Amino acid sequence: MKYGKGSVPLGSDPWGVMVVLSVIGFLLIGGMLTSLTVYMSVMQPLFRWDEAEMGAGPVALLLGMSAGNLFVGRAMRAVGIRRLFAFGVGMAVCGWVAAGFTGTLTFFMAAMALAGLGVGMATIVPGIAVIAQSFHRHRGLAIALFIGGCALASATMPMISGRLIAALGWRETFWTIGAAAGVICAGLVYVLPCSRCGASDGDGAENLGLTREQALRKPGYWLLAIVLTISQLSLNAVLFNLIAYLRHSGFDQADAVTVYSVANFMSLPGLLIGGLTSDRISARILLPVILALQAGGTLALLGVGGDPLWQGRTAIALFIMLWGSMAGLPAQAGSMLLTEMIGQRAYPAMLGIIFTINGFVGALAPVAVGWAYEASGGYALPVFCLGTLTLVASIASLFCRSAPFVAAMAARAN
Repeated sequence: MKYGKGSVPLGSDPWGVMVVLSVIGFLLIGGMLTSLTVYMSVMQPLFRWDEAEMGAGPVALLLGMSAGNLFVGRAMRAVGIRRLFAFGVGMAVCGWVAAGFTGTLTFFMAAMALAGLGVGMATIVPGIAVIAQSFHRHRGLAIALFIGGCALASATMPMISGRLIAALGWRETFWTIGAAAGVICAGLVYVLPCSRCGASDGDGAENLGLTREQALRKPGYWLLAIVLTISQLSLNAVLFNLIAYLRHSGFDQADAVTVYSVANFMSLPGLLIGGLTSDRISARILLPVILALQAGGTLALLGVGGDPLWQGRTAIALFIMLWGSMAGLPAQAGSMLLTEMIGQRAYPAMLGIIFTINGFVGALAPVAVGWAYEASGGYALPVFCLGTLTLVASIASLFCRSAPFVAAMAARAN
């Protein structure tokens, strides 16, 4: 089967599969991962957690996601796509419902770890791997639209969660979101194909590229892993501390959540433009530009709350336009660049390793920012360090190179 105009053998229309994956990602990423900061702003004063303790829940969630990412490649080959997503959704829902019974920080961290493990096994890494195998033409756009669904959730679900918390209480909101995600995803999972990602369709297309051993010996692979890890560390640090940062800068809760949501919403046009562009321009060129703009948006936060008033408003506008529009693109461009570098043969496993590494390191971001805040007495130092590190990553990404024979074989597959 030539898949320049179609899909590899997943047994379903590729665009339909992408839509289903996007809805599942919308519910789990938006309702759980990016909404957690809204819960934390309410739970912190209730349980009297300090800044470092407040980051423990997000850290547990991110560590759980990283552990889930590690098993995606093998699990999709062993049990198939549908069973993997069903198992992941079930774990995420159980963890989120359990969080509503929180009485101690330890219990809350355990619930978040369970939820994170499920989210990792049913969202970004398996979703990108399935889409990358399903599409050849329009692959960049398809991945961008999938991540865009998660970004849309990041823009809308925190506000929904905030309203539910105000109306029902934080415990009831955990239960409500968990139950709703479980019911909706249960029906969607059965639309997914039962096939195992990576199964051959007889033309050998999935065997193009490096083996795992060859990819692991490639310096560019590890450089890409480091670059994406730095980007994710910076993104997580901003994502989980932005509302607290804005509150400390003089914003009230409602305005802080609005800025947070608008910034996440800006990733939608960014992903659409980035997806269309990545189907025409190499990700090796796009990724450095994306990371440089992410760095600029992060550094713009240094001007928030400053005098005169126009300076603070300008800083917020720059942050929303730069950081917001770039927030979803490092994962999209990095995933595309990995395809250029190693091909499809070991893609799910190698993508899972990269996301596991940047997930584990990125999980340290909320607590690290909390420690830096307490040590320096403010957010200026961690924000400056994060922006500078991302700029360094932008420069380093220029040296990620693809294997020449991988590009040649991919061209023949067309």
